[in-house]
Amino acid sequence: MKNKILLSLFFWLFILIFSCKEKEKPTPGFGKISISGIDLTGSLSMPGGKVLTENSWTHVLQTSINLNFSELESGKTTTISINPNDFSKPYEVELALGTYSLTSTSTDPGFASYLPLVIDEQIQVGEQIQKIRLPAKTDFGLVTITKENLSNIPTLVSTPSVKFSEQSGFYYLYFKENQNLNFSFDLNQGKNSFRQSWKSAAFQHRHFTLDDPQKPEDVQTFKQTSFQLNQTTIPLATNGLPSALNPTTLANLPASQDETSGLAWIQNRLFSINDEDNTNQIFELNPETGNVIRTISVKNALNKDWEDLAQSDTHLFVGDFGNNLGKRTDLNILKIKITDLLNLTEVNFERIVFNFSDQTDFSGNNGNHNFNCEGFIFWNGKLHLFTKNPLDLKTNHYILSQEPGTRQAELNSTFDTQGLVTAAAIENNSNSLCLLGYENKGISSQVFIWLFSDYSGEDFFNGKKHKLLLGSPSQLSQTEGIIFQEGFTVLISGEKITLGSLSVPSRIHKIDLTGLF
Repeated sequence: MKNKILLSLFFWLFILIFSCKEKEKPTPGFGKISISGIDLTGSLSMPGGKVLTENSWTHVLQTSINLNFSELESGKTTTISINPNDFSKPYEVELALGTYSLTSTSTDPGFASYLPLVIDEQIQVGEQIQKIRLPAKTDFGLVTITKENLSNIPTLVSTPSVKFSEQSGFYYLYFKENQNLNFSFDLNQGKNSFRQSWKSAAFQHRHFTLDDPQKPEDVQTFKQTSFQLNQTTIPLATNGLPSALNPTTLANLPASQDETSGLAWIQNRLFSINDEDNTNQIFELNPETGNVIRTISVKNALNKDWEDLAQSDTHLFVGDFGNNLGKRTDLNILKIKITDLLNLTEVNFERIVFNFSDQTDFSGNNGNHNFNCEGFIFWNGKLHLFTKNPLDLKTNHYILSQEPGTRQAELNSTFDTQGLVTAAAIENNSNSLCLLGYENKGISSQVFIWLFSDYSGEDFFNGKKHKLLLGSPSQLSQTEGIIFQEGFTVLISGEKITLGSLSVPSRIHKIDLTGLF
């Protein structure tokens, strides 16, 4: 009896196994596709070297993707739905023999709490079971922000309704490539805020972490996985504001702007000049691409060393006061009607000739002097000049009449900028002043902006002051021009650097200084 029972069990087990194998086989004239996973094409391999962090980002994927199998000859389409987060068992579909395009159905959001994937392949369906892993593409990048030192969830300035998602101590969102993003961060229980920009890029993981100097353990970093990793630590000063931010590079400038030296923003149009011994021309540039839109010649003018632009409601001022050797006795400013600038290709000018009230020595001291000038503004009916001092790394503030003729620039005050000032700009609605420059520390130099506000009278240096580092000239170029574009958004231009094997093209950058004055 026992043998009969065992024989019966073996018989039914054989039938079951045989039956299953029969079911696994495709129907005659059909093939079977078995999908066991997804591979993100374009992924980076883990770099070598010592990894100093345990943080590894695992991508958040959408919970459902519709896959469309379209037979090329007949056009017949079969659609299945898969969850790319779950391949505990493969997804299978039976298809007639032939060649198919395999695509995914997807929307095109500008941002998402998951990584949008795109499937676009061609497959050949044969008689056998075909096991595949789906190659997936994406045109999205990732932003992560450490929660530490933030009072609230960051917001997207252009679209405040966009909310960051949260995961394991980080805020995050995926953004479609080539978007100019601007994030607002709240600090100190909402008492301070600032903004950080980034141009989104596919396959790039941009991570921001805020560093309070009193909390050395608060910096969190990631190890690189599938995306190119770009990590930025934003140091916070003792006043609770960031002491360094990274501008967004908008474009490399054309060769005609290799020595760009000053910027002006007039009626939503951008103008630039080149400096020493270049042409007597003013260039109108596309503010997003840096391309030259038009060229305006200044009739009968000589560009001995044009260094900056300033503007009133009615006139543009061109500062021909670059004085590297300290020996010039012909410092001057060209005064041009804005109506002519906007409408003509050749303009006339009036000239303001001046000298510094405290300069008596014109020997130049081998270039170590305090009478070079590369930045000025128009404010309160007067011109305000800020010197570039190789001798003491400070800046002197002089006040000069805007009236044509021979004048004297009167020394008003001095401020220790700890570097070389190359441009100035003022936001007229708030009287917020920026001085742009760079440190004189060789290859370790940093570009800086000094921010001044809440001052009294004409002494810009007696109110609130804050220094902001922007990064190395080896990345930004030699920054020489600055202007407020809209609100507290600032454009910065830099001339080409060539030093041995190092060559950095002239560039234009953007940074939002909201909340920092």
